[in-house]
Amino acid sequence: MKRILVPAVLLAMMISGAAHAVMKGSGDVVKVAPVTSAVTAKAGERVEMALKLDIATRWHIYAHGDTTFIGVDLVPAEEFPLKEFTAVYPKGHPKEFFGEMVQMIEGKEKITASALVPADLAQGEHDLTLKVTVQACDDKTCLAPAYLPVSFTLTVE
Repeated sequence: MKRILVPAVLLAMMISGAAHAVMKGSGDVVKVAPVTSAVTAKAGERVEMALKLDIATRWHIYAHGDTTFIGVDLVPAEEFPLKEFTAVYPKGHPKEFFGEMVQMIEGKEKITASALVPADLAQGEHDLTLKVTVQACDDKTCLAPAYLPVSFTLTVE
């Protein structure tokens, strides 16, 4: 019995180690990019930004505000120079996941955002960095959440 048990345990450990080595995170199956990376506005105006989500086949994420799992979220980085940031998220579609009804987002979607350019923001170029939080799941498991950066260049006229 020991002759069979020891190799079986070693094999299980090797398989487990190999699986861990190829384990993915949400950032491996969800890609984020600006629709256009350059935006322009005058001081005192609102500037519009849009980014695209590309979720790999067989994977999904959760709609913003989901209370069961981690919903998609877009937040400005600490040094974000604009004010009154708002974002509009895809609604998703209702689906059951592990016995819970959730709003899933699959495939290609878009998040739009806007913010107020302060009246005293200097003319010229400014970096706008935001972070998209996602947690991707398939029909069997969920991956670790990812915090995906996305950047825009704002030209203040």
